[in-house]
Amino acid sequence: MSERRRAFSRTLIGAVTLSGLSTVLFFIWNTGLARTSATSDVIIDAEAAGPLSFAFIGLVTFVAIIFFTGTDRDEGQRAKPTGAPRGSLRLFTRDPLIAVTSIGPLFGLCFSLTALLWHTFASVPGAPETVWGDFTNSPLPFVVLCAAAIASTNFGLAMAGVTVAVRNRTGPALWLVAGNVTLGIGAGALFAWLSFANTVIAAAITIPLAAVSVTALLGARRMVVSRAGEEKLSARARRRGPTPPPYDALDRDESVWLKIGNRNPRGAEFLLVTPSRLVHTRPTASGSTEIIDEAAPNQVVEASTRVDRGHATAVVQLRDRPAFRLHGTDPEEAAEFARRLTVLARSGTLPD
Repeated sequence: MSERRRAFSRTLIGAVTLSGLSTVLFFIWNTGLARTSATSDVIIDAEAAGPLSFAFIGLVTFVAIIFFTGTDRDEGQRAKPTGAPRGSLRLFTRDPLIAVTSIGPLFGLCFSLTALLWHTFASVPGAPETVWGDFTNSPLPFVVLCAAAIASTNFGLAMAGVTVAVRNRTGPALWLVAGNVTLGIGAGALFAWLSFANTVIAAAITIPLAAVSVTALLGARRMVVSRAGEEKLSARARRRGPTPPPYDALDRDESVWLKIGNRNPRGAEFLLVTPSRLVHTRPTASGSTEIIDEAAPNQVVEASTRVDRGHATAVVQLRDRPAFRLHGTDPEEAAEFARRLTVLARSGTLPD
């Protein structure tokens, strides 16, 4: 499965799962028999089912980052704890752009379709000319809720991206996480208000916000990528003692799994495979190493060799970008490098 399909599938599963959870909550509130707590005698009126369900949408979309993060493969178990959710660095810097930008639209579409189902069975359908009241009478409330969910998701992800960018400063990152949760509660309150709002006014507010939120999300992603690049440069600058090429191109404590170089003494180039990336390097006139290009491990499809007049070219095929080529390598060495890298790309395990 390609990275794009995997990202789309992950997002769709998350959106459907949360939509299902919100539907369960709606029907509990819609009975008019739900209590505010297990020990309370206060009953939640069925009239509140719509606003409360809208509030739930606002909360979960704004904090959507927590549903799309796991463990960064390149951080390792000894990674320094920060305020950024584990796996969020990978989402913003390694996964395809669609992995970030598709979350809002898919959430918006799923929650809007779900709200359409809610309104069909609502005990109290709401006042006319409001977003909740007109949900089955006009397509505009559907557009309003979809746009609102997109805006909430994108702004929440943008704030999470800023958190990732400052993740090495634990204090500010933790404050940003707390702010994200607080604003998520605020988003829930705004969505509850949205259910009572005039449909036309709500559309005039939410649709432009959705457009602005896309710009904010893309800006946050660029910030994360830029900060990640600066941190790599900073890590190399902190290395102690001289390190021979091409290893001076690596970060501190970054290990080499596979390596191959060409036979050209004047234009020597290397391909290095580490747990976190594939790096194409060459030495500079000053004696240091320049990184020509690099790719994430999950972008590697396979590796192969092409032999011409006793010299081999190692070719690494990548997803959604041009292949890496290293000319003038030893045929046997290139064949072994290609075999091992292909097995690593397909199984995730480095062969003996």
